[in-house]
Amino acid sequence: MPLYSQQKQKLLVKLAAWPLDEAFRDDWQTLYESMNAPSVFCRLEWLEIGIEMYNCTSQILPYRFFDAAGELQAMGLFRLEKEPGKFMANRVLRTIEYNSQRIIPVVAANISTMAEAICALTCSSGFRVDYLDFYKLDPMGTGLQEITAALGNAGIFCTTEIFNEQPQFILKTSWDMYLAERTQGHRKKIRRYTSKLKENFPDYTFTRLRDPQDYAVFGTERVLAMIMDLFDRSWQADALKAVEVQRLEYLKEFYKKTAETFIPMGMLDVSLLEADHTLIAFELNLCESGNVSMLLGAYNQEYANYSPGNAILSEILQDSYLRKDAVIDFGGEYLTYKKLWTKLSTNSYHLRIYGNTLKAKLKKWSKKHLS
Repeated sequence: MPLYSQQKQKLLVKLAAWPLDEAFRDDWQTLYESMNAPSVFCRLEWLEIGIEMYNCTSQILPYRFFDAAGELQAMGLFRLEKEPGKFMANRVLRTIEYNSQRIIPVVAANISTMAEAICALTCSSGFRVDYLDFYKLDPMGTGLQEITAALGNAGIFCTTEIFNEQPQFILKTSWDMYLAERTQGHRKKIRRYTSKLKENFPDYTFTRLRDPQDYAVFGTERVLAMIMDLFDRSWQADALKAVEVQRLEYLKEFYKKTAETFIPMGMLDVSLLEADHTLIAFELNLCESGNVSMLLGAYNQEYANYSPGNAILSEILQDSYLRKDAVIDFGGEYLTYKKLWTKLSTNSYHLRIYGNTLKAKLKKWSKKHLS
């Protein structure tokens, strides 16, 4: 089957300037709001925080996709970089997904337009690349299958594989019904997590901040100082320090910037668990339209016998049921622990499209004939 050709392209690709101008931002926001299932991880604010905080040195490529009438149909933000290969570096056009859970490949009103945009990007990026790599893709229902089918119909060879599994809570019922679905032993443990703390510490307090007014009353600088102080003393921070101290600093700066950006938007969701006159656990999440994405959390190791991590999760679930949140995404790490709380999960995916270099053609041939 011949490769998708420029004559068949339904969308014209135009590269915009970086840093982004206000016109690009306005266009992105308009398309984002038109999506059936937008993802907070495709907001420009989130993408730009990652680029800035991780000191990204790659070439940033902002694209617009137009139809034959000149109407804007889709947009995407990618990075061009060299990645280690077996014998020589690979030239890769890839998504921007720092600390994201699941992303949408491009912003567009529907799946078919996303597919057309990816087809057009494959043939019109203006660069000779070995791969186009789309990481942490949301399955979008059957949307990802539709995109890969469209790529195949266009003669564009691609592969998909599971990137990771992400447990979820679908909050359709109530806290009582959630408990009823657990085993008797687990129900007792869940209740005991909070009751044990309350029995031992009369000042036990659970606080959840989401509305900008919540932060105005509590104090933005105060809550960030509390969170970062506890995170610095957590086992997660110790693990990052053991690998590379700079990673810890990047992560902290990333979430400080995330907080400053998303608090005014009413989308930063912070939970605090206090007892014994100290912060014993926190969770920092993003929330858009009732979809909560859990991102960063830690507990005070001095109170490990009281299971503060489990206690704060129990409080968050109860509160989210009361708020009528729709989904809590648990993230893709520490699955054994997370699957004690929920049997539901979804996957994120890695979509790889093979480029137009000799190396890519050889890799494509081996994948087709040796798989």
